[in-house]
Amino acid sequence: MIQPYRTLFVGTLVQESFLSVGGSDDPTTSLDSPFCLDGLGRPTLRGTGLAGSLVATLRRILHPQPVPATISGSQHGRQPSVWRCFNSHPAKSTQPVVRQHVAIDARTGAAANSMLFDVETLPPGTRWPFLLEVETDRDPDAAEQARAVLRHWAAGRCLLGREVARGLGWMRLEGCREYRLTTEHAGSWPCARATDHYPSYIEAHFTDLAAPVDYEREPLPGWCEISGTLSAGEYRPDWIEGADANGCYGLDSLSIGGHASDELTATWSERFLAPDGLANPGTGFDPDFAVVTFARADAQQCERLPYIPGSSLRGPLRHALSRLIRARQAFEDKEGTDDPALVQSLFGSTRQSAKLLLQDAFPALDADLRLAWFQHHAEDEFTGSTYQSAKFDRLAVMTGRFRWKMVLEDATSEEREALKTLLKLTQESQIGLGGGQWRGHGWLHWQIERFDSEEGTR
Repeated sequence: MIQPYRTLFVGTLVQESFLSVGGSDDPTTSLDSPFCLDGLGRPTLRGTGLAGSLVATLRRILHPQPVPATISGSQHGRQPSVWRCFNSHPAKSTQPVVRQHVAIDARTGAAANSMLFDVETLPPGTRWPFLLEVETDRDPDAAEQARAVLRHWAAGRCLLGREVARGLGWMRLEGCREYRLTTEHAGSWPCARATDHYPSYIEAHFTDLAAPVDYEREPLPGWCEISGTLSAGEYRPDWIEGADANGCYGLDSLSIGGHASDELTATWSERFLAPDGLANPGTGFDPDFAVVTFARADAQQCERLPYIPGSSLRGPLRHALSRLIRARQAFEDKEGTDDPALVQSLFGSTRQSAKLLLQDAFPALDADLRLAWFQHHAEDEFTGSTYQSAKFDRLAVMTGRFRWKMVLEDATSEEREALKTLLKLTQESQIGLGGGQWRGHGWLHWQIERFDSEEGTR
């Protein structure tokens, strides 16, 4: 008699942002947080990390019911899960990228002392083969629950690795197919000789069983998605009558400093503003402050484009909310705390996870993208000329549109209202981003395209 045997889900996980998966500390490297590598030195997405993310998504789908013991394992850990996740390695060789982080002192807006660190990541666009095996002979319903999770992953609701709240680890599952095996296929699966190329083996031997897994249109329970754009360029305030007719009232620019490697890879290209005849595309130069960039993998030539790290969005929003609450407490003659409870619940602390998650914001390729190389100097107040050798330069984005995305998890009405207040300030260009804010950089125009309704809360 033919019985259910295994159900296999095969697809490709594609990074929508940078990804960092924790590895072992290496005393021979200068990296603070290296990427996970296997014994052959290959970047590795471990099955344990995939399993944890799968179960976390299922727990949100089933809430308030618990995850079945057949999937989570028994209470005493003596029963293996019917979901088996396989380790994964990038489909193509990819060069790691070092992301630099710094804590900002809320009182001064400058970098806090001894709070600079870096994280090794893989760039967006990296593709990871994905394979999930479900033992349907032990639990026939486990395949349906896995399918429900993967439908959400296909819609881009997959979060993996560390520093998800700061923009890393946002993934999307592409081309997912389901193969329902019966006891007739017990002799073909598993196959010890095909362990290094299981996806191609499954496709070749079980082609007739393949069924596509579509994406889920409805958001996860308690999962509020907010998205929009952030624009640099001509300043045309809506509240000035006739602004479009009379021209712009200045330029909104952006300068977010990156790792030292961004300075080493700076290249003068046609995207830079320059007088006629000065531009010399392809020439490298050495700026003092370079904007953070990433290599566009799908371009015909290796092109580096600026982006906005999720941490550079999260930090200013957190400090703005903290200032608002402290100002309100001072007005009401109340003693304020160093970090109000509402700030901690939204942005997290050392004791609790953040409810507000922010993805890296990448440039929209259908919009114009222009940069500039600013020359600065300190002026001698007595002579009115340059002060000794105090001359420096800074790169900035002068024109561009960046797409951002946030997720607010299990928010209370108070937390939603606090976020709406912050987004209102951003729409009024009242929250600055990046460096050089007091030299005119960072006061960009935010637009909100999506904000899920109250029905997404619990």
